[in-house]
Parts: sequence; structure tokens; C-alpha cells
Amino acid sequence: MKLQLTIDHGKYHEVLNSVDLLADHVDIIEIGYPQVVTFGLTLVREIRERHPDLCICVDAKVFHGGTGVTTRCFDAGANIVTVLSAAPDPVISKMVEKASAYGGKIMCDLSAPARAVAQRTAEVDELGVDYVAVHTGYLPEYDYDLETHRIFRFVPKVRPLDLAHAAKRNLRRAGLALNTGINESNIREVLGLEPAIIMVGRAIFDADDRVAAAERLRRYMPFEG
Repeated sequence: MKLQLTIDHGKYHEVLNSVDLLADHVDIIEIGYPQVVTFGLTLVREIRERHPDLCICVDAKVFHGGTGVTTRCFDAGANIVTVLSAAPDPVISKMVEKASAYGGKIMCDLSAPARAVAQRTAEVDELGVDYVAVHTGYLPEYDYDLETHRIFRFVPKVRPLDLAHAAKRNLRRAGLALNTGINESNIREVLGLEPAIIMVGRAIFDADDRVAAAERLRRYMPFEG
């Protein structure tokens, strides 16, 4: 089980300083999509130069042009590149092939509608992705509506981890990655799903002592080796 730090915000040098501070206290550093849009892969290249052994996830959220984008990300120093589950199957398959050539991994960001989570999870798992990332629902913006009103004539809210449980049941080879709103108050519940990766942002970045916050979260988690 690995702890992944998601960095979605901050100025260029603030991000570098944060990585320098926390690189030894997490397992994976994720350069979030907003940062990829803002700084491109220049930021990834500099982080790789400063931290040759660090595992870097580039949240590229690929939808098309999978081979070219994936190649650029791995060339810049990525170990993991993300693709949207809404991407066409051939795009995902080509990314998996490219990752294999680089010795890297592909993480699929589960962007399917709530009603289709189970089916799409099984499909991308079959395509060979290494991880499937699921939003846990601990934040209001991820309070999905399940589309079951045709049967029950009402629209129930998805509880935290409902989508994650649906995904977990349909994984055969890929590891489960969980993100969105995970902190010390809910991490024990998250651990019950035995995810391969727990992705944390605010619980570390909003802390007065970021290193201490990361270490506290790590103490909850069983680690290999």
C-alpha cells in the first residue's frame, strides 16, 4: 500500500519546495492536472532532476492521442501516467503498451457515470491498466446521484466509498487507488478496501506541519517491505 501526495495547486517554486520537503515522507508524488496545464512537463523534468529515485505520477488525464502524450510524459520522467476511463479503448490499450516499453504504469481515472462504474472498471481492468482511481465521495462535489430512479422512483445519494466498493468488486488484476477527501478521520474506513494507493492532498497541504501530517497518515497504513 502506497501513499500518494497530490499536488494540484501552488506556484512553480512552491511546488518544488513542497516536493523537496515531502519526497521522503510519501511514496508517490502526483503532479496534478491543474499543474500540468499551468507548467507543462517542465515541472516534471525539474522534479526528476532533483529527485532521481522519486516515483512521479503525471495526472495527464489523457483522452485521445494516447501514444504521443504518454511518450512525452515518460520521457519527462513520469513513472505513472493517468488516462480517463471515458477514453476510447484503443487509446487506453496503446498507453498500456507504451508504459510497458518504458517500464512505467498507467492509472485510469474512473470518470464513468455512477451507474456504469462496475462495468467500466471491469473493461479497463481487462485492457491492462495498472491502477483504477476512484473518487471516494468524502467531499460535496463528489456526492453523486445514483441513477436508480427508474426502479425506485427516487434518486438516492451515493455514500462515501459506494463507488469504490463497486469498482473493487470488478477488479481482477489492477490495483485500486482511492482519492478525494481522505484524511485521518476516515482513513480507517478507506483501508478496509485494501487499496494499492491512497491519494491525499488537502490533509497534508492544509496542515500546519506537512511532514508530521504525512507521517501520521503513513502510520495507519500497512506497507510492504
